[in-house]
Amino acid sequence: MKDNDKYQGYRAVGLIMSAGMTMAASVLFGYLAGNWLDKYFGTKPWLTLIMFLLGTAAGLKALYDLAFPKKGGD
Repeated sequence: MKDNDKYQGYRAVGLIMSAGMTMAASVLFGYLAGNWLDKYFGTKPWLTLIMFLLGTAAGLKALYDLAFPKKGGD
């Protein structure tokens, strides 16, 4: 058994945990930033909703990049 094969399961768990934390952090940051901006500008709930959706989109983009990494120098 090679050393690479021995740690393959740990790498998979690390990738899954990284994906989950990335998505959660993106959504949470979007919500909190939107909530703060709504309080600052008095536009509740519009900026919270917009920033939440942008955070979700950013999280999905990050998950896509994790799932399908670019190859080469693109």
